[in-house]
Amino acid sequence: MSIEENKALARRYMQAVVDGDIDTVRELQHPDVTWWILGGESTLDRDTFTNMVAQGLVAAKERKITITGLTAEDDRVAVMAEGEMVFPDRVYRNSYHNLLVIRDGKIVEGREYMDTKAVEAAFAP
Repeated sequence: MSIEENKALARRYMQAVVDGDIDTVRELQHPDVTWWILGGESTLDRDTFTNMVAQGLVAAKERKITITGLTAEDDRVAVMAEGEMVFPDRVYRNSYHNLLVIRDGKIVEGREYMDTKAVEAAFAP
């Protein structure tokens, strides 16, 4: 795929998250994808990552992601974004940097960086 096609796939992935379209989130990932999330204990497989995303999306009443930067080189796309999820009892806002490795039209590796203090403030008991 070209760099522009990779960037389009990254945009499509981010929009699927906003739309709560878990089928597309799953479809855009290679079956053997690995995900690493800042603050996590290990890498996640496609099912574990997708289920985690689905749980958050289903619980949110509203989702918004604004891409503030998109850079691509070879098979890597870096996405900078501002996100907001509105839950019945709280609003979660965070800044993200996702590094996606794309091959043959699928995400084969994802690395997600965010403000871990914002996650803790929104979700810690």
